Amino acid sequence: MSDVGMWEVVVGFLSATFVLPVIQQPSWSQRARAAATFLWSVIAGGVTVYLNAGFSALHSVREVVSAVLLMLVSAVASYHGFAKPIGIAPAIERATAL
Repeated sequence: MSDVGMWEVVVGFLSATFVLPVIQQPSWSQRARAAATFLWSVIAGGVTVYLNAGFSALHSVREVVSAVLLMLVSAVASYHGFAKPIGIAPAIERATAL
């Protein structure tokens, strides 16, 4: 796995545990929550590629698409397989609900 890939997995895990529960609201529909997760993955994936490989890497469609998909898979798996079952994500969502 490349350095960028490793950072995508780390950022995906941390964001699913601590960032996405703040962004998402418990009252949102599943569709809205999925869209927020995807949008976050695009933003975080692009930023991670930029920070690891510089601006020139953002011109590589393959690099950016791979980073976004790896971020999305990591975030979804971490949220549903870790943060939600142990109660971290729901507690953060309740605490930050508008």
